[in-house]
Amino acid sequence: MLRNYLKIAWRNLLRNRSFSLINILGLAVSMSVCLLIIMIGVDQYSFDSYHSKGDRVYRIHTTEYQQNIGEVASSALPLAEKLKNDYPIIEEAAVLNREIGGDLIYEDKFATGGGYFADGNIFKILDFSFKEGNPETSLNEPFSLVITSEMADILFNGESALGKTVAFHDKDVQPTGLEEGNFETDFGYFTITGVLNPNPGKTHLPFKILASMSTRKSLPIEALRSEKENDWENVWTNYTYVLLKKGQRKENLQLILDEVSESIYAQKYENKHSFKAMALGEITPMEMIGNTTHVSVPKIVLMILGILCLIVMFSACLNYTNMSVARALTRVKEVGIRKVSGANRRQVFAQFITEAVVISLCSLVFAFIFLQFLQKGFEGLTFNQYLQISFRQSLPAMLLFLGFSLVVGVVAGLLPATYVAKLNPINLFNKLSGVKLFKSMGIRNVLMVLQFTISLIFIISVVLIQSQAKHILNFDFGFNKDNVVTVKLFNTENYQRFAQAISSNPSVSAVGASSLIPAAGWNFGTEVVNPQNPLDSIQTNYFDINSGTVSVLDLELIAGNNLPEGGSENLVLINELAVNKFDLGSPADAIGKQLVIMDGEEFKNVEVAGIVKNFQFLSPDQAMESLVLRSRNSTMGFALVRVNGDNPSATIASLESAWKEVNPTTKFSYKYLDQELLFIHEVLGDVISVIGLISFLAIFVSCLGLLGMATYTAQTRVKEIGIRKTLGSSIPEIIALLSKGFIGLLFIAVLIAVPAAYFINNFWLEFFASRVSIGVVPIGIGVGSLMLISFGIIFSQAYRAAIINPIESLKNQ
Repeated sequence: MLRNYLKIAWRNLLRNRSFSLINILGLAVSMSVCLLIIMIGVDQYSFDSYHSKGDRVYRIHTTEYQQNIGEVASSALPLAEKLKNDYPIIEEAAVLNREIGGDLIYEDKFATGGGYFADGNIFKILDFSFKEGNPETSLNEPFSLVITSEMADILFNGESALGKTVAFHDKDVQPTGLEEGNFETDFGYFTITGVLNPNPGKTHLPFKILASMSTRKSLPIEALRSEKENDWENVWTNYTYVLLKKGQRKENLQLILDEVSESIYAQKYENKHSFKAMALGEITPMEMIGNTTHVSVPKIVLMILGILCLIVMFSACLNYTNMSVARALTRVKEVGIRKVSGANRRQVFAQFITEAVVISLCSLVFAFIFLQFLQKGFEGLTFNQYLQISFRQSLPAMLLFLGFSLVVGVVAGLLPATYVAKLNPINLFNKLSGVKLFKSMGIRNVLMVLQFTISLIFIISVVLIQSQAKHILNFDFGFNKDNVVTVKLFNTENYQRFAQAISSNPSVSAVGASSLIPAAGWNFGTEVVNPQNPLDSIQTNYFDINSGTVSVLDLELIAGNNLPEGGSENLVLINELAVNKFDLGSPADAIGKQLVIMDGEEFKNVEVAGIVKNFQFLSPDQAMESLVLRSRNSTMGFALVRVNGDNPSATIASLESAWKEVNPTTKFSYKYLDQELLFIHEVLGDVISVIGLISFLAIFVSCLGLLGMATYTAQTRVKEIGIRKTLGSSIPEIIALLSKGFIGLLFIAVLIAVPAAYFINNFWLEFFASRVSIGVVPIGIGVGSLMLISFGIIFSQAYRAAIINPIESLKNQ
């Protein structure tokens, strides 16, 4: 029987090529995006699946004391030891500390990577395969180092790494590789005690080095956030992993963690924390929390993407329904013959469902082809450089694809199959005008309005996202970001040598130093007291510059003087907002005023030397705030060099040559300032691409739905059209008659979509302090685009029906 159903389905598919092509194309395009989302989900849920004890492994997170808010993935350094020693349900416990990452140097070779200080227990909890070395002893001694095979290949070129000594310069490189510091600390010499094989799957710990925890005791104090072994306040740089004994549950561990938190923090007045058990399988994907060890797609983002794509997929299924219902009107006699010949409802239902599944499976083939192009596009997105989504065509993914296609086929064919199966076989031999598949078209009109509402919301959103991206791209930061090269100093001593070396370079017009890159998303806060109101302390932003930075960035001094060339810890520049916030009167009045500023753990007196015009030192999505510009040479992390821009490659080559000449032991690391500030724009560009694609699909499938409805209407009113034309109705009158219902639905969709789009887009635009307005133009573009496309489809179908010879239409009815 199934073989017979498949034969009939295939013949109908070939016989009605245009109908089949429209349905296959609509389903395939929508399905391809869903397949992409399925692959992203498969990738994200594949993390850490290779650990043999994974069902008993937990990472301890930290939240605010007795509150499940402010969650971070890190925890206190002493927690692992306390859990292992005091609680017998813990089989093993290990701690990682992320305060190591930088350059490994062997002879003339460099390899850069981030990682952790670790104790050897981590190898008893998680499965890391050793290519060389012994996991039992590799991290026992101070200055022991375990590296990945990738690092070993770079440094030792295939030779055995065991026992070799490497110099290590810490540069605050993070394990994820996302962040890289701009200061360098000599950690001394390490001995390679182990080399790890590549992980057999994705991991939430993408480190390249592991150093023995005992090494921390021998490092410079300033190199670590906290050198105390019993520091329960620092819950930001350490990660605790535990392995429960067999038979123990997460609830038991959580009770222990609550007990530990109460015993440690109950009597404290500040820096109080609670601990939370997180199973290894729950780490990826998870909610957005702080101090994560890897980059992944948050659960909420996966959910949103899934919902958006299911909406598009539902629209495609609805379009199939519309087209199938319209097409079923030409097949009623076929169904009648089948029923009179003995076919029951279940068999007719099975026939139409089979046809839908066959079309869905054909769509899967085309969707898989489309998927290859979508993958290439997704791999080129900015954020995928960090996510590294794997699109391997694994067997589980293929089975998911097949299952998804079968479900789509059943959902798409369910409605037409149900109604056709219910039709009375006697009435099926009547004329088409006597066949009523639906008593009321109300629900289908509602669904049509819903489809076009969603499409219009997408179009308006894309227009606004593009406008906001252009706004940020052309954002006026209040300083000159063009032709400025930022060079990482790593050591503050490197600046003076470098600045002097390039002072005679004809391509360089100004050189300055700064503790951070303005407007790149970094900021430091401190407390300032106005001596005239000593009880009134004010929070403000600050960073350090030297006198040259004012010229490099073209900052405008509106009162007072620049900072002295040699720097000064007692003089500061402040912006206009700070003048008002500190209640210093006019800019001229503020010159020479004293302020008391928090410096580390003590307050220092500083004097206002000058006032700079407000400029955006925060990221462009934030509002401008008060700012204090200090000038401490010991904090400078970047050289800022203004170049003429005539020959960029030659200019960079000359800067690198000068750097290597005066700072031969430190690598030359540079970026153009305007390129650094484009990151948010690039991310917005990615968002535009994703939303734009989904918008296109929403419009595409909605138009197919409109085509199906127009076809349905034309076929059910053929006799009426013939009579009207015989009685003298003109073609324009017939077109108006067939079109007015659809036009009414479109206007209803516009009335719903415009306020909905305004609300949705106003919500996300609120996150930008400097933003575009939701005006008539973006809404007009959206409405105009949708109307133009829809009117073209409606009028073309109406015209096609109107020009049919009335004799033919009446004869065939």
